[in-house]
Amino acid sequence: MGAKPRIHYGWVIVVACLAFYAMPVGVVGNTAGVYATPVMDQFGWSRTEATLYMAIQQLVAAAVTPLAGMVLARFNPRWVLTIICIVVGVSTAACVTFTEPWQWNLYGVVYGFCSGFILFLAVPTIINRWFVRRSGFAIGIASAGIGVFGALASPVTQMLITAYGWQVARVSTSLVCMVVSAGLTALLLRPSPESIGVLPYGADKAYGRPVPLSDASEGQEVVREGATVRQALRSPGLYLLMVVAGCFSMGAFFMQQVPSICAVGPLGAEVGAFAVSAIMIGTIAGKPLLGWLADRVGAVPTGMIAGFGGAVGVAIALFSGSSAAMFFVGVGIYGLGYSSLSIVSPMLGSQGFGTAHFSEIYSYVCMAISVASAVGSFAFAFLYDVTGSFTVDFLLVIGIYLASALLCPVTVRLCRRSWQSCGASLAGEELNLQESAS
Repeated sequence: MGAKPRIHYGWVIVVACLAFYAMPVGVVGNTAGVYATPVMDQFGWSRTEATLYMAIQQLVAAAVTPLAGMVLARFNPRWVLTIICIVVGVSTAACVTFTEPWQWNLYGVVYGFCSGFILFLAVPTIINRWFVRRSGFAIGIASAGIGVFGALASPVTQMLITAYGWQVARVSTSLVCMVVSAGLTALLLRPSPESIGVLPYGADKAYGRPVPLSDASEGQEVVREGATVRQALRSPGLYLLMVVAGCFSMGAFFMQQVPSICAVGPLGAEVGAFAVSAIMIGTIAGKPLLGWLADRVGAVPTGMIAGFGGAVGVAIALFSGSSAAMFFVGVGIYGLGYSSLSIVSPMLGSQGFGTAHFSEIYSYVCMAISVASAVGSFAFAFLYDVTGSFTVDFLLVIGIYLASALLCPVTVRLCRRSWQSCGASLAGEELNLQESAS
């Protein structure tokens, strides 16, 4: 009998992604709103003063992502992301010493800088290096971890605040998160399969086994193809991809409005709290599902399914009236659209532009995602203030999801044209030169 196949190290990389991405975002980012009220109560600040740093985070992340793409492409992400995890932990714990709003805003700049690396860019960059097949499913698992950590961290954080105060809760959760996330990232993360002498997952004939590069035949060697950064920047496909990803981002940000929608309507605040949990359950299931679909049928059909699913879910929630059950069904299906931001956007990017220069190219898409999040936070609040109702917000999100679904096929087609046509013309020129020489 042959030796039992070992587990490919790519799956260990997925655990590392949970460490540097899902844990900081789930434990620190997703619990930010829990601290708003106790901080306001202690210092007598307005909600705008207490939460302005959250908008600053998004804008700083948007500005930093092109730099983050270049850094991750040129330096060992193992140490870059370990340092990022440490900075997140230390800066978050330091918030307990703040007594002025400007100090929280400065924290927003620091956390936003770190978010430029870990929030949307690092996971697809790392996974695309390690996986030739099942990359969508791997990204889905890493992304679903945010929902798991967030679902666990929110009630624990609230219990700590109730029992010991927000300062103790802030220090304890941030330092524990830092030690675990930075420690696992330093221990497990490796920059590429080549760095440990194996082929990426799915590149070997014994599907999923870690075949040494020295044992690989010429046909098994992996050549990462794709557009150059210059080709991508000249392509209308990149800017259309930024629009699609921005639409998915604004649609995902709508989740922040769900508690308020229930609180001012017939459903009540208690239903709103459970509705957020329903969305999280939808995303925990939806992200691996979308990743699995992207691997099987491609990013375009998956993106269309996610976009239409998000629109249908929001429509059901809109017309649910006073039925809590129908509202839960709607927001649960909406979780499929919510999941598209983490899964569909990077898969559209890798299938459109290839993986040769993915981190540098996709960093521009991440910039658009962060800007769209900031725009969404303002737009949803402004429309409610103007109309006195969330109905227009519902209709806007439905339109956003429908538009993103319809734009997916055009986006990938334009992206691929930017470099495949160039490659074909270069090949034709080379063939003509060879014929002339002969």
